Amino acid sequence: MVAKNEAETSTDTSKLQAEVEILRQDLAEVTKTLKTMARDAGETRAAQAAQRVREVSGQAREHIDHARDVAVGQVRERPLTTVAATFGIGLLIGRLLQR
Repeated sequence: MVAKNEAETSTDTSKLQAEVEILRQDLAEVTKTLKTMARDAGETRAAQAAQRVREVSGQAREHIDHARDVAVGQVRERPLTTVAATFGIGLLIGRLLQR
């Protein structure tokens, strides 16, 4: 009877070790999957951020181009007024920087 209990215990231990090994493999697969998901999510966020930067820079470029066109138009329409205003602003800035 003691030999039978030892044989059953040995069999149970072997089964338990096999199950623990399966659990280790499953845990390794879950960890690998989670790492892949985290990397993919990070790449997606980076791609979204890059796209947003491109959109905002495009909008800023459009605003700058428009402002430049308006300024060029003003200079062409009123060249003397523009030169006088620029000269006045230069004098004002010069005075402020002297202080």
